[in-house]
Amino acid sequence: MKIGYEHIYDSYRELVIHSENISWGRFQNLLIINSILVVAWATLFHDKDAHSWVRLVMTAITIPGILTGIAWADLGKRSRQYLDLYKAKLKAIEEHHDKKDWWEDGIPITDRPFQVEVATCRFSSSTFLLFWTPLLFSLMNLVLLLATWLG
Repeated sequence: MKIGYEHIYDSYRELVIHSENISWGRFQNLLIINSILVVAWATLFHDKDAHSWVRLVMTAITIPGILTGIAWADLGKRSRQYLDLYKAKLKAIEEHHDKKDWWEDGIPITDRPFQVEVATCRFSSSTFLLFWTPLLFSLMNLVLLLATWLG
């Protein structure tokens, strides 16, 4: 069985879809984890003077928040790099579709989604959001850690 470029194209297209889903699924997990940690910290912050061990528990809550933000920033950046790579491969296939023996029936102009160039704002791009938002959560957890001991 001969594998043609149409099969390769379909495989890369599926990789783009999966990469996009994985990126945003990871981001949703970050939001849920940090929401739980912040609610737990805020609940204890109200009673932090009642017991001396409460500050230690609050510290134990903020440290994973700091570390998960750093880890998720790296995951977000890496997953977007894979996505950009897959899109570049698809774009190259679409650009060279007219070469002999690439396609049995060719790709119609209307079915070349990766040839479309959409200008993105730097601050609203997926890469920006998936990298910097987790780092902001890390910073927020650092502020919570400081408020635990200084506030």
